[in-house]
Amino acid sequence: MIHQKIKNLILIIMVVVCVYLSSNIWLELPDYLTYDFEHDDIIVDEEIPEINMWNVVKPLKNIIKYKDNYTVLYSDDEYNLWLNAVNMIYDGFESYDGKENNNNTSSVAFPTNYLKFDFPMNIPIEIFLGQMKIDNNKLYEDIKHIKNIIIDLDKNNCIYVYNGTDTIKIENDKINTDSIVKIINSIDYSNSIKYSLEETIGEEKIQIPVPLEQAASNPVFVQSELDVFNTVAINKIAKDYFKNYYEYVRKVVEVSGNLVYMYRNEKVLKINAEGQLDFYDSNIEINNNNNDVYKSLIIALNFTDEFLGFPKDGYMSNVESIQSEGNYGYRYTFSYKILDRPILFSRVRENAALQIEVIGDNVVSYKRFIRDIDETQKEQMQIIPAVDVINKNMQGSVVADGLTELKPLKTEMIKDISNIYLGYFDLSRISKEQVLKVVWVIEVGDKSYIFNAITGALIEEW
Repeated sequence: MIHQKIKNLILIIMVVVCVYLSSNIWLELPDYLTYDFEHDDIIVDEEIPEINMWNVVKPLKNIIKYKDNYTVLYSDDEYNLWLNAVNMIYDGFESYDGKENNNNTSSVAFPTNYLKFDFPMNIPIEIFLGQMKIDNNKLYEDIKHIKNIIIDLDKNNCIYVYNGTDTIKIENDKINTDSIVKIINSIDYSNSIKYSLEETIGEEKIQIPVPLEQAASNPVFVQSELDVFNTVAINKIAKDYFKNYYEYVRKVVEVSGNLVYMYRNEKVLKINAEGQLDFYDSNIEINNNNNDVYKSLIIALNFTDEFLGFPKDGYMSNVESIQSEGNYGYRYTFSYKILDRPILFSRVRENAALQIEVIGDNVVSYKRFIRDIDETQKEQMQIIPAVDVINKNMQGSVVADGLTELKPLKTEMIKDISNIYLGYFDLSRISKEQVLKVVWVIEVGDKSYIFNAITGALIEEW
């Protein structure tokens, strides 16, 4: 009996000690348990850094028609034409009242000498107005989108905006294009790409200037910026993304070599064997149903700036409206250039250089596939001229034994060719030592044909 009482007393003492010790532990929680998990998913306006928007929202190419010269610049590093033009564009937009056009934008005469900034997409005017802090309803109503901005090189107070349908003339005394004209005058056109305005296919004339390039850097090898076998670097990326969630993340290595990091099956980060990074967060609480294309872009760029950084020579190539469970947002796609030429990814694998989805004030999806190039590659190889590639791919071409081979281009399509340019095509099949194909891209209406510039063969049709 006494023995039983002693055992009970010891048991009571042990329980009291356990309660006391546990109270000390829970009263002083470690930092990772007291952390506000929602904090990292909320973007506060004051925390958004100042971003040079014009290094992201910028032309794909600068087209110059000046005196007897016509050329296209795919790199703006030497002359900084775009950054020099931004201020005069601001002056034109800020003072715009619409009186120059008199509601007849379709009859606006195009200048004889001009610098045309050609964007890869129709950019919503809200992005320009937001970054320039301009409140001009008339400008918004008349333009809506920007596909081209044209600087008149003859009149120093005049610019034009093409919105994909109409051309709007903006002329006033606040615009001064003298500094741009001075730069255009200083360019050595003997070293620039030559173009022909008189090329024909059979009896059909090509309605646009045709590049006469006959050589390009080839072969060009690239590798993915992310290597799934570099576990130290990949784990660091995962920690940067999950932050204080990382202690609870489950890591899975798939048979294919893909790495997957998961938090409660709601927040997932995946890096595939080719080096493509993809994450989504299905459990973000949408605190603000933000539907502002400019503010959403700032959120996307801010996130990218802090998470792996923005790719070299990158530019915004597309904007789409999206909706998820009644919440609206935007999907931003960014591309980049290699050797001052656009890089094109095979549509077979549906890759994009950088794609970010923003809903409310949150980044809910982020896809990234960036390739690094060995900058020492300087070897040039002869390519088939663009006109010869078109001729080789015309229907009705006769091959061996008198047979007619099925080809993608038809005679009636020639007059509708809207763009011809040289680029690099990435098959996106391997993470290292991937050879890029130098290609001619022929745009006809709303379709693009990608031809091997070495062999002339069709690679893909979009």
